[in-house]
Amino acid sequence: MTIHEDAPPSPTFADVLNELTFGRKAGDGADAKPTPEPRAPLGPPQPVLVEMPDDDPAMVRPYAMTGGRTKADGDLRVEAMISTTPAGLAEDGLTEIEHRSIARLCRAPKSVAEVSAELDMPLQVTKIVLGDMVATGLVVVHRTTGLSGGSSHLALMERVLGGLRRL
Repeated sequence: MTIHEDAPPSPTFADVLNELTFGRKAGDGADAKPTPEPRAPLGPPQPVLVEMPDDDPAMVRPYAMTGGRTKADGDLRVEAMISTTPAGLAEDGLTEIEHRSIARLCRAPKSVAEVSAELDMPLQVTKIVLGDMVATGLVVVHRTTGLSGGSSHLALMERVLGGLRRL
């Protein structure tokens, strides 16, 4: 293809866009401003429903269960034993579904780690929810043997070692 000097220049992309009239014919009142159409008043925004698969274990996000908190109020160790109090056994007063599940589960003493595993909840979330339940008197934390040496600690270690040998 050869370019001739006497040929008229081809239109640029900007020239093509400038000639568009968007719904009006060229020269048909191109200088007149379009009158805006009245808009209908907007109502409140409609909620957007998102479908989640039934097999998704994270139907309720952890921050919803803990109220956005990331640390428990008290110091609950993973080996601490938890059991339901008589107030927790009366499930009519339990409004939170997590509280009901934990109250049912801890009728027999369970450790914090067991509660977390059996309810398929993250450990930190379990600690926060259990801390709330301890504060309201729905569950009680049983005292565990301290780690501060002594004959009771040594006896516990010997019992654990004996149990491991029997395995």
